[in-house]
Amino acid sequence: MQNLSLKFPLLAPGSVDFDSLVPVIPSTIKVLLLMPVANWQAKKLFPISPSLKTPFSDSLESLSLVLDIITDELVTFITRSLSNLLELCLEDNPGSEADLDNDLTNIGLQALGLCQNLTHLSLTRGKQGCSSTFRRVNDFGLLMLAEGCKQLQTIRLGGFSKVRDAGYAALLHSCKDLRKFEVSTASCLSDLTCLDLDEAATKITEVRLLSCGLLTSETAISLSSCTNLEVLDLSGCRSIADSGLSSISQLSKLTLLDLAGADITDAGLSALGNGSCPISSLCLRSCRRITNNGIASLLCGSGTINKTLVAFDIGNVPRISGRAVTLIAKNCERISSLCLRNCVLITDPCLETLGLDRHGSGKSTLRMIDLSYCTRLSRNFLRLFDPLVDPPLFRGLRWLGVGKNVLERRGGSPTVAEILERKPGLTICGSNCEMGCRNQCHPDVRTL
Repeated sequence: MQNLSLKFPLLAPGSVDFDSLVPVIPSTIKVLLLMPVANWQAKKLFPISPSLKTPFSDSLESLSLVLDIITDELVTFITRSLSNLLELCLEDNPGSEADLDNDLTNIGLQALGLCQNLTHLSLTRGKQGCSSTFRRVNDFGLLMLAEGCKQLQTIRLGGFSKVRDAGYAALLHSCKDLRKFEVSTASCLSDLTCLDLDEAATKITEVRLLSCGLLTSETAISLSSCTNLEVLDLSGCRSIADSGLSSISQLSKLTLLDLAGADITDAGLSALGNGSCPISSLCLRSCRRITNNGIASLLCGSGTINKTLVAFDIGNVPRISGRAVTLIAKNCERISSLCLRNCVLITDPCLETLGLDRHGSGKSTLRMIDLSYCTRLSRNFLRLFDPLVDPPLFRGLRWLGVGKNVLERRGGSPTVAEILERKPGLTICGSNCEMGCRNQCHPDVRTL
């Protein structure tokens, strides 16, 4: 056995008997994932004495742990015991502010710098609504990490509230083979981090800077020098404006762009629609200043996005109406996934246009659509998804999100049960889940 993944659903960290688990982990294992795990249990994977080795010390190349808390001691145990480690992923969610005396500090980051063979590193805290951050790590910790781990190709950091531009920039400039760079909820990260990327600009293919409140369009302009960039995620960066899109639109390899919550307007979408990006996935959720005219400029410009776009999210954009949906239906040849959640102007007739086969394939290209909180849909809108309708609509659909606000309406025809009986393979989610929910245990996810 080379890979071992153990997930303990619905169990609190510390509820698993590690004394019996550790001895059965094969000595030849290369990849190990455990979740959730208490910090004190995770330390049992490694011997107390530096002179001893775990059975898998020489074989383990990838370690992933989801913990209650990441501490210096645990990181030191890992770096001391696993000499051949190539990939390390540590995630925690303390639930409250961590004890300053029992947390990750610059010492732990310095210890990580001893793992000079690391190519992939992920350290994140507080992904699910936890306000706790790594308060005892600052620029010095990341400088030490950058000095030791120069072979890193993937870096993913979340919750480092005290780290400033100097620390993040050190990683970008020291790791010459860096391909993927992600930082989330970094309150001190500004445009200076991505200034003068030099060598990094030629190799990096993925940048995700999530909910970094100080970032502006200057960062987008700086990233336009990354000519091989394929993925750019600036979701939650609310000061990204139109000038940033003008620069981004020239990235000839960009396939995924997420601008959720950005301060862009129709003018920015026009620049994107006339650009050279082969974007297949575009998220404009909560970009509240864009209108139907912006969607027209995006999809009817001189660029190629109308031919490459596969996944499109325009949820929670208040001025999006049926006109925008009609433009998508007529111009997007490959659209497969469309999010319209909380677009309150969407009505039945525009959905009918969306469900038609307009490209001669015998069925609509659409596979997933999210209509949660679309409150102007009639109580009988499900008839559009009934295969008995003539002509049949949405023939290739596999997932439909309708939300409780729709399912709770009484007297609609046909019912969800009738649609599912007539359309095997379709999943209908009535619990406002995000796109593509497949949790069959969920009471509001119904499928045949």
